[in-house]
Amino acid sequence: MRQWHFYALVTAIGAVTVVLSFVATQRVVRDILARERQTVQFYAEMLRIFADPTLETDPFLFVLLDHVVPTISFPIVVTDPQDEPLYPYGQNTLNVELDTAWSAETQRRYLRRLVAEMRQEFPPISVTDQKGVELARIYYSTSRLVRWVRWIPYVQALLVIGLLVMGWIALRFGRQAEESRLWVAMAKEAAHQLGTPLSSVLGWLELLRQQPEMQQDILHELARDVARLQSVVQRFSQIGAQPRLTPQPIAPIVEEVVHYLQRRLPQSKHIEIELELDRQAQAAVNRELLAWAVENVLKNAIEAIERAPGRIQLRLSSCGDTVQLEITDNGRGIPARLRRRIFEPGFTTKRRGWGLGLSLARRIVESYHGGALLLKESIPGQGSTFVLELPRARSPHMESPRDDRREGFPELSR
Repeated sequence: MRQWHFYALVTAIGAVTVVLSFVATQRVVRDILARERQTVQFYAEMLRIFADPTLETDPFLFVLLDHVVPTISFPIVVTDPQDEPLYPYGQNTLNVELDTAWSAETQRRYLRRLVAEMRQEFPPISVTDQKGVELARIYYSTSRLVRWVRWIPYVQALLVIGLLVMGWIALRFGRQAEESRLWVAMAKEAAHQLGTPLSSVLGWLELLRQQPEMQQDILHELARDVARLQSVVQRFSQIGAQPRLTPQPIAPIVEEVVHYLQRRLPQSKHIEIELELDRQAQAAVNRELLAWAVENVLKNAIEAIERAPGRIQLRLSSCGDTVQLEITDNGRGIPARLRRRIFEPGFTTKRRGWGLGLSLARRIVESYHGGALLLKESIPGQGSTFVLELPRARSPHMESPRDDRREGFPELSR
């Protein structure tokens, strides 16, 4: 009965997360669209001034226009009052892909279809002279970033639904206790990882309201949050399936994880991370999953440090047929009586911990990569050392029989 209570709680958390994400996303989209329309109106006013022969054009307007046009990231088409695209087409469009090999007639037909689509999305903005006579119309559509942001709640909903379905299957067929605890921890981890980009989106929204002049920087950070969400989706989608592995250097993966975590270190602990990496060390890995495992071990080391100054050392080396990554911290250490349980799903000594990090890291390393994750040494009050071992790749050009079809993975949000 407790399992079903937990399942109902996770369902409620997932539903609230998706609803909040949808509301926040819609607010962000509305603000972005309003600012895009203001940009188009400004662009139309510039065209009106340049087209009126009775007005003396201030050279400063050319400078201002040169600074505004590069910031426009959405498609724009300028037409005459009868919605006919103005020629030359390349000079009267922005962010529209026109093949130079097309004839003028082909380009005209393409632009007319595009204008018809834009008309369904937004009403055009008219360019008029001083007497109110319409000179031209400006059609535009949403930017690529807006389309990406709109997908955030749907991606989150799919992820939550997928996790709920997997949890229901686990409860329905009464899986082993370890697997049940693992799903419990994964559901909480999913809520945490979904909540992080959601909180970030809400924060950027508030900053966008307070400092509208920072629009471009804020949009850039929102794009990074979308990339982080894509990374979370890829990670969870590969749990439970056999991933494909690609021989590649391990050092860049470690450096990227460290760079991501360094900007999120608690300032009060004054933690310094030292790297000693063998750049020739290669192994057949799934880049996304291995980065997740290293990130979990590093987070465990960061949380183990209770007082400043903190120090974490990462040493990557090749040893015979294996690649070894040692992670040493000067944290509180692990008592001898608890060392056999630290990799159990759901086991944690933290008040608000979920007991998933080390268990999931070991599963990724051992079950998916044929390696090992071990506690090498731990002295209470002095720190701990974990060792991550992977089978060494025989050749940098050799492809594993489980070669990952996807090249690389989305950059971790910073």
